[in-house]
Amino acid sequence: MFLIMNAKDYFFLGLFTPHSGDRKTLQTQLNWTLRITAALCFIGHGTWGLITKSGWLPFFASQGIEGELAWTLQRLIGAFDIAMALLLLWRPNRAVILWMFLWALWTAILRPLAGNLDKPVEVTEGQWVVEIREEARSDKTQTWEFWERAGNWGPPFMLLVMGGAFAVRRRDLLGAYKEPEIKESTIDTIFFLCKLCLGLLLIGHAGFGFVVQKQMLIDHWQSIGVNADAAFISQIGYTEFALGIMIFLAPIRPLIILALGWKLFTEFLYVPADTVSGMGVVNIFEWIERWGDYGIPLAMLYILAYRAKKKA
Repeated sequence: MFLIMNAKDYFFLGLFTPHSGDRKTLQTQLNWTLRITAALCFIGHGTWGLITKSGWLPFFASQGIEGELAWTLQRLIGAFDIAMALLLLWRPNRAVILWMFLWALWTAILRPLAGNLDKPVEVTEGQWVVEIREEARSDKTQTWEFWERAGNWGPPFMLLVMGGAFAVRRRDLLGAYKEPEIKESTIDTIFFLCKLCLGLLLIGHAGFGFVVQKQMLIDHWQSIGVNADAAFISQIGYTEFALGIMIFLAPIRPLIILALGWKLFTEFLYVPADTVSGMGVVNIFEWIERWGDYGIPLAMLYILAYRAKKKA
């Protein structure tokens, strides 16, 4: 009913119009915001698996999986990711959500485990040669990558919390996941998790700038005409770090709107920068994969609007 008849009303309520203050309305908003967010993240990630991506090879290598098998596994993983996303939207159960949380958490952990093992080098005719280092670099590891992906594992974890998955019996894991009736205490918990994840993903991304000084970020800004260099992205990183801290300590509406707009804009830069070389507009799936960066602040705005109405 929500998806077909009342989608516009549910989306606008609390964002562009005052919230009703009805807890069931907020319940539906959070349920669908987090489900759509987690699904789009997996669709974005899964699409790259189907296309295949040389940048994933170090993650397989860190687990002892060689290149030829890794290319095959990418397509299988991609198809499975998309299947899980569609199940979450169409006929979810707790087992699907639990898998999505654990898989998103594991793929985030793989970043520091891989530890900058390689950088792919493009050669003629679009072929790639990937040299895997025997040991990871110790100076600038990818720990920041783990925190930056809080937007991937956060939403499915919040769905588990909302649905009381940690208090159910094992046989209930395969039962249908219906929109859970949430209490005020659950709303408070979801809001805490949201501000924690939003703070972490901003801080993690900040580290790309002022610690790692990723060339990718320089390329992103230069793609829109900004004369960016390492010093420029370092300053951006310090600003993002401060924003992440402020949102965790004082999650007020203007800061959350700022974070939402900032992430929508900066993550879209994957497209004009052609980050995955030669893929052009297909880089939009990088933006889609990071939907948690947008869905989490959206959920926070709904909760703040609900609280404001309750206090009025």
